[in-house]
Amino acid sequence: MKKHLTQLLLSLLFLVVTAMTCDEQDWAEPIDVPCTLKEVELYHWDNAGEKPKEAVDNKVLKEAYMMEIRLLTDAGEKDPESYDADHYLRHVLSDGIKKIQIFTETAFNEEFPAGAEVTSCFYDYPKTFVKDQQTDYTVNGGVISMIDEVNKIYKALLTIPQSGGEFRFRVVLTMESGETVERLSDPVTFGRPTAMDGMAPSSSASYFKKQ
Repeated sequence: MKKHLTQLLLSLLFLVVTAMTCDEQDWAEPIDVPCTLKEVELYHWDNAGEKPKEAVDNKVLKEAYMMEIRLLTDAGEKDPESYDADHYLRHVLSDGIKKIQIFTETAFNEEFPAGAEVTSCFYDYPKTFVKDQQTDYTVNGGVISMIDEVNKIYKALLTIPQSGGEFRFRVVLTMESGETVERLSDPVTFGRPTAMDGMAPSSSASYFKKQ
C-alpha cells in the first residue's frame, strides 16, 4: 500500500512540475525589435555532388544550378541591453519582403526569352543543409518578416535552358511598402555533362523529381 502511495505521489509531483514548466514557456512573450534590410547578395551554387557547394569560377552544369539569395540586415544592432526571463527577442523587418522574382538576362528557350521572368523555373530548396538558411514564405503568398542578421535563400533551377553558355539573372525583391530592391548576378557559365562526368543523383532536377 505504501509503495503504491509513493508511486502516486511521485506521479502527481511529475505532473505538477511538467505543468509549471509548460506554463513558464507559455508566459515567455516576444520583444519585437525592428531591423532593416541592408544588402542583398547573389551567389552561384553547384548541386552536382553529394552536397551543394559554391560554384568554382562560376561554372556549373546547367542541370545542377542553384542560386543563393543572401539577405543581410542590421538585426542585433538595436537589441535592448537587458530583458527578463519572461521575454525573448524577435527581429522583425520594418518593411517585410512580400515578393521575390527572378528574371533571366539570357534566353532560356522559346518560352523564356531574354528578359523574361523565370521565377517559376526555380524551386525553393529544402531547409536542410546549411546554417542561416531562410524559408521563402513569399512563394505561398506570405511575407518574410522574422529574420536574422544573415539569411540565405536557395533556389534550385528545374527548367533547364536549351543550351549551355553564359547566363545572368536579375533578382527583384518587392517590399510591403511597394519599394523594390534589384540585384544583377555575376555571369555564370552553364556546361553540359559529358559521358565521363555523368550526372550525380543529387542534381537539382533529379532531386526534386524524387520528392
